[in-house]
Amino acid sequence: MARILVVDDNADLLQMIRTLLEQRGGHEVILSADGEDGLAKARAHPPDLAIIDVMMPGINGYEVCRQLRQNPATAQIPIIILTARGQPVDRETALAAGADDYLAKPVTMAELLERVNQWLTQKHRVPAAGKTVAVLGLRGGVGVTTVAVNLAVTLARSFPNQVCLVDLSPSSGHGALQLGLRPDPNWAALALVPPGSTLASTIRNYLLVHPSSVHLLASPFVPIVGEGLRREMVVGVLTALQENFLNVIVDLPSVLTEGAMAVLENTTAILLVTTADPSALQTTIGTLQALKSFASRVWLILNQTTPGPLPPLDTLQRALKHPVTEVIPFDPEQVRALSRGNPLALTAPNSPLARSIAQLSTKLGILEETAGR
Repeated sequence: MARILVVDDNADLLQMIRTLLEQRGGHEVILSADGEDGLAKARAHPPDLAIIDVMMPGINGYEVCRQLRQNPATAQIPIIILTARGQPVDRETALAAGADDYLAKPVTMAELLERVNQWLTQKHRVPAAGKTVAVLGLRGGVGVTTVAVNLAVTLARSFPNQVCLVDLSPSSGHGALQLGLRPDPNWAALALVPPGSTLASTIRNYLLVHPSSVHLLASPFVPIVGEGLRREMVVGVLTALQENFLNVIVDLPSVLTEGAMAVLENTTAILLVTTADPSALQTTIGTLQALKSFASRVWLILNQTTPGPLPPLDTLQRALKHPVTEVIPFDPEQVRALSRGNPLALTAPNSPLARSIAQLSTKLGILEETAGR
């Protein structure tokens, strides 16, 4: 049984939701008719989940979300916005304010109960030990940065301020772009670190912070001549980040530089991203051979970047001679997400791409389902 807070100024709807959640869901329900009262009740007895309307007397639902996220006692609870405001901009505003999900009225009680149970199950996931994950693809355009960014945002839900994304591309990488951030500062500034300085104590000075709480060591906007960070600097940066963050996601360049090899030697898992395109498959087969000393840590990710049917998975696995860990389905919303700098894992957590990334994080053991729940 979970304790659920419902905040809505519609008295009839409040009673319908109470009946639904108590009688069919078996939950304890706390009702409130306005934002201030809802916040007071949440502070007095933190709920396991909140359902919040937007348009209410006093403060609106967006502000309720923000204040719940700012309070350590309620910062991690799932929040569902339930509102008559059904435009795309309303959804974006709700998610930006800290909501996890968004339902436009009218909604069936069956759908509402299903969403509640889904988020309560998600809440019962427990963090496993911290991990460092490298994301790689030696064929450009296969979606390496998309996987890395959405994985980082997904993990940040369970590890607030404990996830760092590193974009090691020397050729104007797109990590900052996909997060809607300006890449300043970036890792080029590490060349200015005074000799003798301890990176572990200063590394945060070179990081950007995204509203999702993901920290980013960005790639410089102007491409670097050469291979980028030297091997010894990469090792120092990675060590410093591992001391500062529970989970580190590294978006590697599409070439096996000395710096990239240093990352591969010091990671928990290597996500090798490919598409079903023949040229990408050829490159992936070669990459698997080049990384055969790391074979036990390579997780093959098939990313469907275009619509249409995929070749049979068995056929692909025979050609690649390596099992496919996850197939990320084509998601038409990804193009819009890229253009707006809004990762789908943040703005549309129930989208096909975001759900697939969440499944991947569970398979990696970064998020684990609680036994018996």
